[in-house]
Amino acid sequence: MHWGAAMKRVVLPLAELDRRSFCRAFAVGAAGAMALSACAEDGDAVQTGPVGSEPPDQVGPDAGDPNSPDAGHVTTPDAAPTPIDAAPSGPTCGTGAVDVGAPTSFASGTATLISASSVFIVRDAGGLYAVSSRCTHENATNGVSSGRFRCPRHGALFNFDGSIISGPVSQPLKHYALCTMSNGHVGVDKSQVVSTSTRLDV
Repeated sequence: MHWGAAMKRVVLPLAELDRRSFCRAFAVGAAGAMALSACAEDGDAVQTGPVGSEPPDQVGPDAGDPNSPDAGHVTTPDAAPTPIDAAPSGPTCGTGAVDVGAPTSFASGTATLISASSVFIVRDAGGLYAVSSRCTHENATNGVSSGRFRCPRHGALFNFDGSIISGPVSQPLKHYALCTMSNGHVGVDKSQVVSTSTRLDV
């Protein structure tokens, strides 16, 4: 076969080509034999395959077109999005909430007095809750005695959930809303009275 008949005229626009782009442009057809040796210098592997096939790292609609503006550019899948920090457990606190400390500062089965807010923060198997520290008889601050709340004035007794055990009282202790502060601490919002079964799971 005469080389002149087999050779095809390849016309490319004047452009600066790197070696990878050159190899993609000339590694097909009769000129490929001459181009392969230059393409294999410095240990670079030359990929072969059917005409029109793409190497696995080349993606995009113009990947196989040497005249495309994107020829020679390898695109990779978008990086995985940066994970967003997990949202705090429980409702987010509003402007009226008061920071009462980190969740880890409240041990299970204990009642912690927050005197500035007149509440006890209690942890049970369901989580945290806030119960009023004020006796419903004469508004004195209850103390903790043998796993119960005891009023110092007339000896009224309440369970940690605020229910009445005994004494000159007719109303249980109120429960207030707890929430999660932006710093991860527990907040108490005394503008919201909640059910005795409400817990903050932290």
